[in-house]
Amino acid sequence: MVNRALYEEDIGSINAILKELLETSFAQGALLVDNAGQLILNAGTTPDFDLHAFASLVAADFAANSELARLLGEDGFNTLVHQGGREHLYLTRVNARVILAAVFDKRTSLGLVRLRVKRCVSDLRDCFQRLFDRRQQSISEAPVIDPALVHGMESELERAFGG
Repeated sequence: MVNRALYEEDIGSINAILKELLETSFAQGALLVDNAGQLILNAGTTPDFDLHAFASLVAADFAANSELARLLGEDGFNTLVHQGGREHLYLTRVNARVILAAVFDKRTSLGLVRLRVKRCVSDLRDCFQRLFDRRQQSISEAPVIDPALVHGMESELERAFGG
């Protein structure tokens, strides 16, 4: 099982990137969601709806559109835009596991949001790559359990439970 926990340092770096996106794009909110629909982080104005349900729908939207892309012979759609009467949603892949959702309204433009999201995604990719590299390094540096100790423990468990 992969450890996907974020540490305070990671959260601070990611929040700083999302806040910069909001300040430079004038978007109202930004959410990071994993492919399973779990909310990773959100920044900006907290909407009146259930963020966890929203995160699940974002992941489902991306999954549905990936199937549409496949039917068209594409590898996938990396960006989705939903334009409503008052609110708009810009969704893009950060990496294979993470989706960024930017919520914006008429106080900004799709072009500005698209431009600032592009920079944000680049920064987030770098940040997640450092995070994954650090995790990989900690896994490779984890102490190896002596096979003789494991064998001895297994033997003791078998003896204790009659196996």
